[in-house]
Amino acid sequence: MTRIGFFATVVAGLTLLQSVSAHYQLTYPESRGFSEDNEPSAPCGGFNTVSSNRTQFPLKNGFVEINSGHTSYSYEIKLVTNSANPSASDFSSASSVAKGSRNYPGEACLPIDLSNVSNASAGTNATIQVIYDGGDGSLYQCVDVTLAENPSNFDSNTCVNADGSDPTGSSSVADGDNSGASGLTVASGVFAAAIAAAISIAA
Repeated sequence: MTRIGFFATVVAGLTLLQSVSAHYQLTYPESRGFSEDNEPSAPCGGFNTVSSNRTQFPLKNGFVEINSGHTSYSYEIKLVTNSANPSASDFSSASSVAKGSRNYPGEACLPIDLSNVSNASAGTNATIQVIYDGGDGSLYQCVDVTLAENPSNFDSNTCVNADGSDPTGSSSVADGDNSGASGLTVASGVFAAAIAAAISIAA
């Protein structure tokens, strides 16, 4: 393989790797499932059957934890209080319970308060839908829960923000401009270093 051909192959591979990492995962509570290829498929990223393993989820001071591959993104969270298997139309008509944006990659704790949501009460089976948009279209994941007043097994220690901001803040929109710039710089630096290494090897 010529040096030019080797370089082109490495750049193509790194570009693909960079685009693959620019998705997100719902890491807590445990989602129905994750498929990177199907994540753009509404309403639940290709997992359209209710899980038999529901997480007890608090009516107040709840959250979902995600891991973002994008340095800047918006999100919306919906709640469907359907104990059976909610359909796509159920999610479409559901009201938002949280929305906002973040300007840093990695872990993010997205707060949810369900205390004033109609039809949401202790003992209710529900499904939480997380819609994420990093600029290349909406991505979907869902988690099935049972609502509770003070669930003892809900792990509040998993609420972490990669930029170091207070995860218990009341605002659903984080002020992370500087962190976003830092994350973008780091990602760009790693990408550039990998290309430089490839050039050195090819030489």
